[in-house]
Amino acid sequence: MAIHFVADLHFNTEAARADGFSDSKDRIRRICEAWHARVAEDDAVWILGNVGNPVHLGGLPGRKHLVRAVADPQAWNCLATGRYASVADMAWLETPHGGLHLVSDPATAGETEDLVLHGLAAGDWRRPGFVCVAARHAGWGPVSLDEIVRQAFGLQIDRAAA
Repeated sequence: MAIHFVADLHFNTEAARADGFSDSKDRIRRICEAWHARVAEDDAVWILGNVGNPVHLGGLPGRKHLVRAVADPQAWNCLATGRYASVADMAWLETPHGGLHLVSDPATAGETEDLVLHGLAAGDWRRPGFVCVAARHAGWGPVSLDEIVRQAFGLQIDRAAA
């Protein structure tokens, strides 16, 4: 079982044209292709907000956990769809590489020594300890914990030991 992260899917929104796609169907198709190529059925996928229409998640592999953005429905509405294993406004995840603070907006992370994974935000949040996992920055699909570790710490993962 692997762990993956993605944010800002914006299914069926105007983000498609802003991101260079002809329409939302092209954007959705690209995200779904990348998702299927990277995620297995028993993997966990943490979505860090701004899903858009969640109906597209139904055919995608993995157990999905939502960390809500302001634009996402309330937690009880998200859970009622049956598409998510969990829903929270922020989350903390312990991994073999240390703790991860999961938020949609990096401005809400507060003071932490943990690595912060987040979606897009106003302003420039490129700084040590913060990693943006927005779909447009992650090759249009979920990015694995191994890749996050490589990006954040420059570490190589020993796949034989994992």
